[in-house]
Amino acid sequence: MYINLKQTQKYLIRGDLELLTAIKQVDTEYLNKELTETDLSRFEALEFIERVKTPKKGQTSLRLTKKAKNYLNEISEAETLPEDETIFNWLKDYYLKAGKEIGNGAKTKRHIRDFRVKSGVEKNNLINLVLDFLRENEERSKQLEYIFYYPKTAFDTKFTLDGSWLWNHFEKNRERLEKTFEQY
Repeated sequence: MYINLKQTQKYLIRGDLELLTAIKQVDTEYLNKELTETDLSRFEALEFIERVKTPKKGQTSLRLTKKAKNYLNEISEAETLPEDETIFNWLKDYYLKAGKEIGNGAKTKRHIRDFRVKSGVEKNNLINLVLDFLRENEERSKQLEYIFYYPKTAFDTKFTLDGSWLWNHFEKNRERLEKTFEQY
């Protein structure tokens, strides 16, 4: 699980992430033990929670707002680095010169970032991996977007290494490729 620590500091203090997760998961045992009135007031001021009436008279439960859910999704995504943009631009030029398609540019940049974070392959090593993949997989490489992540179904929207043709190529050829990678 990736947590973007820069983003967590935007709104949260120590322990808030656990509390928001407990609210999301409706973990009443944890909340009864750990949640304070100060926490509730802060979350309400941030518009992260809302109180919902329950069928039991005089009782309410807590629920995350859409703002809080979006924020939790945001902090679970890695920061896009300038090197991701550089890699995308280099690969885009390469693809266009080869007469191939790019696909969705913004999505491809996110896939490059996610691939870098989850695989640990970055910078020139990533470009070398892509070039090696292209030499061996002409049919699968018609669109740049899909070499990093190709969803198995329409419902697969989150990047996974298992859904990456590039990762599968790397796994099959790991020993040979790691010998050619530059050390950073």
